[in-house]
Amino acid sequence: MKFRLNRIVYVSFVSFLLLIVWAVSGVVLMNRVDIEPSEAVSAKRTVKVLIRTGSESAGLRQIAKVFEKESGIQVEFIELGRDVYFTSVGTQLFAGTNAFDVVFLPNTSIAQFADTKALQPLDPFMNDSRYTDRQTFDVDDFLSTYPYKGATFALPTDISTHFLYYRSDIISKPPETWDELYAVAEKFTKQRNEDSPTRWGLAMPAVVPEERSKIFSSLLWTYGGDVIEENTGEVLFDQAGSISAGSFLNRLVQERIVPSDMITWDFSRTRDALLSGEIAMAAPYWNSAIDMIKQSDSPYKNAIKIALIPGIRDQAGGIYRTPFQHGWMLAMNANAKHPVDAWEFIKFATGKRGGSIYAQFGGVPARRSILSDPSFSSKRPDFALILESMKTAKAEPSLTYYPAMVEIENDALAKILTLHEDPKSTLLYAASKLRNLVEKVRN
Repeated sequence: MKFRLNRIVYVSFVSFLLLIVWAVSGVVLMNRVDIEPSEAVSAKRTVKVLIRTGSESAGLRQIAKVFEKESGIQVEFIELGRDVYFTSVGTQLFAGTNAFDVVFLPNTSIAQFADTKALQPLDPFMNDSRYTDRQTFDVDDFLSTYPYKGATFALPTDISTHFLYYRSDIISKPPETWDELYAVAEKFTKQRNEDSPTRWGLAMPAVVPEERSKIFSSLLWTYGGDVIEENTGEVLFDQAGSISAGSFLNRLVQERIVPSDMITWDFSRTRDALLSGEIAMAAPYWNSAIDMIKQSDSPYKNAIKIALIPGIRDQAGGIYRTPFQHGWMLAMNANAKHPVDAWEFIKFATGKRGGSIYAQFGGVPARRSILSDPSFSSKRPDFALILESMKTAKAEPSLTYYPAMVEIENDALAKILTLHEDPKSTLLYAASKLRNLVEKVRN
């Protein structure tokens, strides 16, 4: 009886121990269920990148192929059309999405997203030796990094600026000043010269949202004007230089040496007009067009040359010019699921290795060392002109209210381009709206 009792006690004790072991094991297994999926995901090391359809996305895909092989990190692109891109990016970032790790943005979008903490600062990654070899990455090699409030929120994959395009078979020397450009354009406009081989002497893109204000900037800044001073918020759109630039643009339209419907012209329409022989010159016009022109089957492709945008001749005989420039950037979503791997992709894509791949596929990397590399000089003669342009080029202000500012500017330029109002009164009214905007933001 005692033996049976001891046996029952023993069996009960063992069962109790097994129950504890099972319970503890169950907790461990439950924890492993929580851990293992995320470990499995990180083992795959996938970075999701939101990009915009276009030549830039094609170049990034080429970079990604090499990056995947060398890093073992897979890149999943989420590609959106140009017509919905900005609206979608803004909606998702402001909502705090984690659907993508890296996002493709123009430098003018950085302020509004950084200010709302929708982007992750990159400085902690750049300044930590565990993630970045500063000497190899060489931040000083960038033509521009577009910081916001002293922090780096994105790095450029490529750079854009404005050139003068001209038909060298009919124009022996490109005009150096805007006044010279006007005279040449007048000569090669059919309505002003019946013997002109081209219908118009000059054209430039003037559609919204991405062309009108940016194209006008090269004129505006060269004439000594501006829209808003970035650091102080002072409105300069009604100052003498701004009115002079607006008056020159108005004169081009009024004298009919540019297309009457230029307000509808975009990048493609301007390029096609060069290729078809409709226009003698395009300025200010994007640097990226030259590679497309050289690869075309146009009978004029070898005659179409590029030069620095025109400027203003000073008293010493020199030329003052301030070309527009901007960069397309890779930024990290503040809610990125895989921030370290996201940085690895950004570092590679904007680095010298990624930039070299980008250049091979028609891109314009934002690095001095690549644009000055002799191995690209014969294939990419535009690189030398980009470097020269960037010596005096300027970027738009980095402002949280940038979209509202551009909307006011574009409305004013539309009135000038359609001869709806005279430039001075148009810019005075736009400047008053800009001052109200700045005051509203400050309050």
